[in-house]
Amino acid sequence: MSELLGTYKEKRDKKNSVLCIGLDSSPQQVDGKEILNYCLDIVERTSASAVAYKTNTQFILFHLGIPELKELNRKIHKAGCISILDHKLSDIGSSNEAAIYRIKEAGFDAFTASPFPGNIKETTEHAHREGLGVIFLALMSNSQAVWIQKDTMYNSRPLYQKIAEEVKNNGADGLVIGTTGSVTTQDILMTRQLAGSNTLFLCPGIGAQGGDMEKAVRNAGQNVLINVGRSILGDVSPKKKAEEYRVEMNKYRGT
Repeated sequence: MSELLGTYKEKRDKKNSVLCIGLDSSPQQVDGKEILNYCLDIVERTSASAVAYKTNTQFILFHLGIPELKELNRKIHKAGCISILDHKLSDIGSSNEAAIYRIKEAGFDAFTASPFPGNIKETTEHAHREGLGVIFLALMSNSQAVWIQKDTMYNSRPLYQKIAEEVKNNGADGLVIGTTGSVTTQDILMTRQLAGSNTLFLCPGIGAQGGDMEKAVRNAGQNVLINVGRSILGDVSPKKKAEEYRVEMNKYRGT
């Protein structure tokens, strides 16, 4: 079991939650100077229901530096939650190593990465040396990804299946598995079979993207984070909405 998975299990069981909240501060709604305060407020209001937060680099780019990210991560950790940088790291080894160093410096617990440079093993080793978990893209929630992740074949099998095997074989921590219509129940079951039970599934697409929560929770196994962003952040009461999602997820988990 990886360090990230062990931390996840402890916090999941303590909080009875698999809810991950995406801190997606849309530039149309949040001024760049207010991003940090906005994120801190969301954590304050929703952390009783969440077990993890996912900060997407695209929403904080050029506005939050290391000091601000450290402050945000201290808030998340104080609330008993895991902090994931949704960075989709995708470069050669030396560039990835530099980014991983900064991700650790900023106080994150894990980050997302792309498998398409082919360096899953190297990226995982760099991450683990810094005490970070790494979650690789496998089946994204946007339908445009299908031609790469499902229609592209590797030895007569869809590429996502090879990615799942590589993640398991190289001791990476997790996979991004979408919940929308382009990802079927069979896709989820096959990925879990190939990746093994000790791989954490991060499942985006619930809420604004129209993903199927029941499909994900019932078929992805016990070690899962179900990500919800805009549907919570845009609600009149993020606190209430987050709790509603937690309760609904637990209904399908049987807890």
